[in-house]
Amino acid sequence: AILFLNRRGYNSSLQCKSCGEAVLCPHCSVTLTYHTAGRPRLQCHCCGFVMPVPHVCPSCQSEHLSFVGFGTQKAETQLSIDLPSLRVMRMDADTTTGKQSFDRMLEGFRAGEADVLLGTQMVTKGHDFPRVTLVGVLLADLSLYVSDFRAAERTFSLLTQVIGRAGRSSEKGVAVIQTFAPFHEVIRYACAQDYESFYASEIALRRQTMFPPFCDLVSLTLTSSSEKMLFEATAKLRQDLELLAKEQYSDLPLVAFGPFEAGIYKVAEKYRMQMMVKCRLNTRTKEMFRALLLTSATQRDVTVSIDFNPQ
Repeated sequence: AILFLNRRGYNSSLQCKSCGEAVLCPHCSVTLTYHTAGRPRLQCHCCGFVMPVPHVCPSCQSEHLSFVGFGTQKAETQLSIDLPSLRVMRMDADTTTGKQSFDRMLEGFRAGEADVLLGTQMVTKGHDFPRVTLVGVLLADLSLYVSDFRAAERTFSLLTQVIGRAGRSSEKGVAVIQTFAPFHEVIRYACAQDYESFYASEIALRRQTMFPPFCDLVSLTLTSSSEKMLFEATAKLRQDLELLAKEQYSDLPLVAFGPFEAGIYKVAEKYRMQMMVKCRLNTRTKEMFRALLLTSATQRDVTVSIDFNPQ
């Protein structure tokens, strides 16, 4: 069997029952994930920061702390409790750090050294295990409800890929998907392996909302260790873009969104703001962004990057 869970670690976060605050990384604006492999610890998946598990809440000093959510480590532990006779092989970023460990694990599973291969996206793509007749997907909604126009496409892709790992030889395969949204069309199309219906639905939505492939997306990211300087530079970038679009490049059709905080606002002591521009990339459009970059590159302690079609 193959079990797919798109989240590593033991618990997703440590939360205080008194004040409701989760324990955050001091260097990034993300919660720390609880890991049990080696020594128990809280770890940041952005900058790698590690700290011991606190006994009191850092915000209110309450002792009422509780672990929330689960990842591959906890799923492995639960399997050993519920089905102790099964040999489980866990494959994620924590177990494949060694040189060639990824290939060795795959060969071991293919050779029958484990009954269950449990892991993150590593277990979904391109593997051919003739004896696998069962695939299970835990928390299939994890990738569905995120602020990305590709969320549906990515979820459909992951589910269809992992479902395809079951029943690849003469024996029939079964796939079981755990979801809070069993009637969501993306889940239904993935279960039915209905590529054409999913494409028809998704391409109609992309056309209506004007997302790729019906336009190009340009991401403008500003990074600084000073929030004050970041806000000033972001306001100037917005003004410079509006001025260029209104005057020298008024012939270019574009729509600008933002500025807004990046998906992860703070990473390794640096703050990030973003803008997104829908347009058609050509020589003249790139010339405008080049001019914008030259105008905005004078800010001290602020880095400006422009990424064409980051998806």
